[in-house]
Amino acid sequence: MLGKGVRWFDDWFAIEQVAPGVTAIGEPRFHQLNWNYLIEGSRRALLLDTGPGVRDIAKVVRTLTNLPVTALPSHMHFDHTGGLAAFDNIAIADLPVLRNCVADGWLRPTDELYVGYWEGMTWTPVKVSQWIEVGREIDLGGRKLALLHTPGHSPDSVSLLDAEADIFFAADFVYPGKLYAQIEGADLKAYLDSARALLPRLTDTTTILCAHGKPDAERLHAAPRLARQDVADLAASLTRLRDSGERPDRWPVNDRLSLLLWEPAFATWQSP
Repeated sequence: MLGKGVRWFDDWFAIEQVAPGVTAIGEPRFHQLNWNYLIEGSRRALLLDTGPGVRDIAKVVRTLTNLPVTALPSHMHFDHTGGLAAFDNIAIADLPVLRNCVADGWLRPTDELYVGYWEGMTWTPVKVSQWIEVGREIDLGGRKLALLHTPGHSPDSVSLLDAEADIFFAADFVYPGKLYAQIEGADLKAYLDSARALLPRLTDTTTILCAHGKPDAERLHAAPRLARQDVADLAASLTRLRDSGERPDRWPVNDRLSLLLWEPAFATWQSP
């Protein structure tokens, strides 16, 4: 079931060392095929996303690093925040939509941001340890990660760019397969704006690590990777869609990815 260089941690989690100091923690038995990323510097580590919480990802992380770990969700969807409450140090992107989800010191995202009702998931309230401004660099010691706001899939979506290592951690902004723009908060104008803003920051050699994978032709799983050209293709495809005036429920990007769409996502750039 696992590709070359990927190993089982147990009967649920898969582990792949994708770059020096970067470990992908996959959940190939979960139907959304989540991949979360442990990124280590010399002083501390950051875990981007915590999966759906079907199993305890914290116990995996504890075996992979002795560094203090900060958990940072790329957005509030249930399949990225399910294990968040297992971490003591939780960082959240400092966005108004997320600040508005705090009451009495506890973070409780709206149903539209969490969408746990899709699969009967219940949010566990958490305390935010730190708010990180968009555009700020997160210094892990010898490794700096730029926190980028990348809405489109959801209004609160963020990604990380390690410019020195030439790695972009895309989360749900882009991944192999069908991109979800048919859900609450999806916005095609924001998707296009994010893609265009990203392109100058990526190089032709940038490795894009994604939050959802798909098996290869041999049905084997590994951490999903894309390239700058996929973001360029996304921008071009969205531009064609906008200019066409059409409102389909599916739209091709390239032979690796496509868009799933619904009427509300068109609201900000196409009039009826």
